[in-house]
Amino acid sequence: MAQQTSSRTWTAALITILVVTVWFVLPQLSVLMFTALMAFVFYPLYTRLKRKNGGIAAGITLLTSFLIVLVPLGFVIIATLGQLASFAELASQSQYWGQVPEFAQHALDVTNGILAPITGNGLNITENGVLDFLRTAIPTVTRATASFLFNLLGSLPQLGIAFIIYVFLFIEFLRYGPQLITKIEAVSPFDSVVTKHYFDKIGMMAKAMVTGQLIISMIISLFAAILLAFLGYGHYFFIFFVLFTILNFIPLGSGIVLVPLAVYSMFTGQFWLGLIVIILYFLFGNIEPILRARLIPDKIQLSVGMTMLATFCGIAYFGLLGVVYGPIIMIVILTTFEFYIDLKSKRPAITVSK
Repeated sequence: MAQQTSSRTWTAALITILVVTVWFVLPQLSVLMFTALMAFVFYPLYTRLKRKNGGIAAGITLLTSFLIVLVPLGFVIIATLGQLASFAELASQSQYWGQVPEFAQHALDVTNGILAPITGNGLNITENGVLDFLRTAIPTVTRATASFLFNLLGSLPQLGIAFIIYVFLFIEFLRYGPQLITKIEAVSPFDSVVTKHYFDKIGMMAKAMVTGQLIISMIISLFAAILLAFLGYGHYFFIFFVLFTILNFIPLGSGIVLVPLAVYSMFTGQFWLGLIVIILYFLFGNIEPILRARLIPDKIQLSVGMTMLATFCGIAYFGLLGVVYGPIIMIVILTTFEFYIDLKSKRPAITVSK
């Protein structure tokens, strides 16, 4: 009985410590998760370098993570902020919008014709009303987006703290990662098979999101942004690249923005170029199923609905990096449900004696 009480006490203590730990590291939780994710992604490189020279393997791997991930990511965010600020300034000017094209005016007439029997008015949406809405709403949304991205960067002291944490934790995760996983398995309430299955699922999902879905999204987004550059949108290249990456990751697809812009160009003097852009975009999109089949295992692929839910929730909690964290957290949740359902289905039925 004493041993049972002691076991319950230690279990309660462990749960309490886990809650306190999450609360304690909450201010740097995003940095911690990002560092652990990067250490996992670059760990195979570290193991290869370790065979040749164990002393500098972690340092070379850290430098590689800077060159491949952090430097390009910082450049894209800074360039996007600059283009968003420029676009917000231009979009707030009345002369920027000009006049509504003829095909858009026709669409307004059709819309008013549909709304007239419902509202009782013959004229509901006017050209000036549309232009006023665009002139006020779009700059507001653009500035809000820029502010959101700027808040992700944080202040300079926070960036310095995050950088220091990343450097030291990244090296420690590389050097002591296996020992850390062993300790987590030791305190896990599940048996070794179940715990290993959790780690396998999390590892596969993390790898699939970073080296699979994210790479696929960035490749397609880069091509789509280049196509729009030919239509005269090159000065907003980084805005479209970031936006398309998120849309492809969700996956809504960059076509919901690219196709309307291309159609607009077709009716405003660039008919054949806009048509070619649409055709090339859909032709290039055919490589996505090929890349997905090679980079993302079928057993950890989420449905479209679950992916969208996980991505938006991840963005709400962790910002842009939530597009990666969200699906990983969702796969842990679904795996837990799978284990519980499997356990319940194998549990013998309870018979009630009369």
